[in-house]
Amino acid sequence: MDEINQALTSCDLLTGYLDPIIQKLIHNLPNILSSMSTQHSEKKETSSYVQLLGEYVMKPNENISVFLHWPDTKYAPISQRKVQHFHYHDFYEINYLYRGGVKNILQDTTIQQGCNQILLMNPYAYHDPKISDPDTLLFNILIRKEFSAEILSGYSPGNSNLINLFLDNSLGMGPLNPYLLFDNTPQINFILQQMILEYYQGQQYSQQVLYAKLIELWSLFARQQTEKFAQNEHNIPEDVTKILSYLCTHYATTNLSETAKQFGYSSNYLSQYLQRYTGYCYSDLIYNLKMQNATSYLIHSNFSLEEISERLGYSDVNYFRKIFKKKFGISPRAYRNQHKSNA
Repeated sequence: MDEINQALTSCDLLTGYLDPIIQKLIHNLPNILSSMSTQHSEKKETSSYVQLLGEYVMKPNENISVFLHWPDTKYAPISQRKVQHFHYHDFYEINYLYRGGVKNILQDTTIQQGCNQILLMNPYAYHDPKISDPDTLLFNILIRKEFSAEILSGYSPGNSNLINLFLDNSLGMGPLNPYLLFDNTPQINFILQQMILEYYQGQQYSQQVLYAKLIELWSLFARQQTEKFAQNEHNIPEDVTKILSYLCTHYATTNLSETAKQFGYSSNYLSQYLQRYTGYCYSDLIYNLKMQNATSYLIHSNFSLEEISERLGYSDVNYFRKIFKKKFGISPRAYRNQHKSNA
């Protein structure tokens, strides 16, 4: 395997093809910008973020597309080089940085992505990519949400209760964990370059080849996640797992004192103990569980906001609206309207 990785490390499939790839994007860019402009004029946004819909940036017969990030780069039309780009999608997006650098500003963190990292974002990710150099080449591989759910639903890495705390799909992502960073290994880099070439060459059965490559890529992502989870599980005490399982069931009704008493700890010790092994204090764990379940109720049920608020343990629905909007940048009702049709 080391010999294979060494061979793949020195293999750059895009050398010699970058100019035609970039020229093809530039040729298609006016149509893409026109479609995006049409979308924004037809749909009044209900939040401060712009939503990019797959139907406007992907061809009708495509479930997988490749898109070159153009804002703030030398490849964009002069009038379009500086744009406000805080947005979210209704598709998955894989960010593959071929050269240069990008700083992705997300709701709760900032990721300085280098060429040794792959960023995967799901449709819940609100982000604003800032290019560090106009010569940067950032490829975005777009995957329709409904398509990914259909063919990738069986790829679930591990079953640790700690990991499943925020599990919402095949790689452990959800509204509260809408992005994942992966190491750009020689194998992954090779597959991504194959996908980019396959898409831009546009030969017969190109989408079918991309499907096969996506499953291979997803499997390598899942393998990385599983290995990371296995390493973490060796360091997680059994009682921490039991406490987290208890909170998943009783988050709406319990409090720190009651939970500590349930497991024989003092309140201060329990909060510090959970912080040590999960990275969250007790109140943050409860808050995240409530917000995770709030998004699930909004998408997968017809409960009123009052019913959802009560089920989450909030007696004041206005308070629920306030903290939900603070977390997601959008009201619960608008969130339901935007996401339920894609559930």
